[in-house]
Amino acid sequence: MKHLLLTLLALTCVAVAPGETEIKTHPARLPVGEVLVYKVTWLGIPVGTAKASVKGIKKINGRDAYELEIEARTNEFCSRIYRIEDRYISYMDVNELYTLRHEVYRRDGRYRKDAVTDFDQINHKAYFQNFLDKSKKVLDIPPGVQDPVSMIYYFRMVPLKIGEMKEYNVYNNESTYQIYGVADRLGMIKVPHLGMRKVFHLQPYAKLKGEEVKRGRASAYFSCDEDRIPLIGIVKGPVFTQVVGYLEKGDPS
Repeated sequence: MKHLLLTLLALTCVAVAPGETEIKTHPARLPVGEVLVYKVTWLGIPVGTAKASVKGIKKINGRDAYELEIEARTNEFCSRIYRIEDRYISYMDVNELYTLRHEVYRRDGRYRKDAVTDFDQINHKAYFQNFLDKSKKVLDIPPGVQDPVSMIYYFRMVPLKIGEMKEYNVYNNESTYQIYGVADRLGMIKVPHLGMRKVFHLQPYAKLKGEEVKRGRASAYFSCDEDRIPLIGIVKGPVFTQVVGYLEKGDPS
């Protein structure tokens, strides 16, 4: 906890002069084989890990797609109270950079969900299937919609300037959210095992059917280099809750 507090202190105290650095744009291709491991804390207490991987390129509905995976697991101590074993897999079109398929495998306490959504980005339809209760849905989607995993990798690849707002449509839990993200400031951060890094702060907002979502607030710090690695993520809940994930393994250089 002490190490995490020192890291967050560095975020607020070390600034970069205007014009001293810029946010570089990611290369045209994602780094196949990249694995980033994050340590996750709740109110400063270690509760688990999250791992983000670019596993490879596969054919999905005749299209080349990046296979992207995020896994989240509680540690042994936390699992005795509330076990989480979640896995999210997304397939993002290599050329168009939008989602083609999103798979969800969740084990949160007693909650279970095994589901897949296929996206027809030409006819703007999403085909949802829950493998546990056998339910199916067909939903309308806006052009170029992302899912929660593909959105992160897409954001790493698009040009971005400080103060510029980016807007995305993101499909999650059979609904489409409007996500607004603003890179609002630059700074420096000391990342464990990686040293000092130039970063920018991202403040996203979400709307559902035109109404702002106020259940919690998330923010993140990304590296300013061309890899645009998410280094720290912070989620603040409505009732005295703060979850922080920070990069523990993986080299954004």
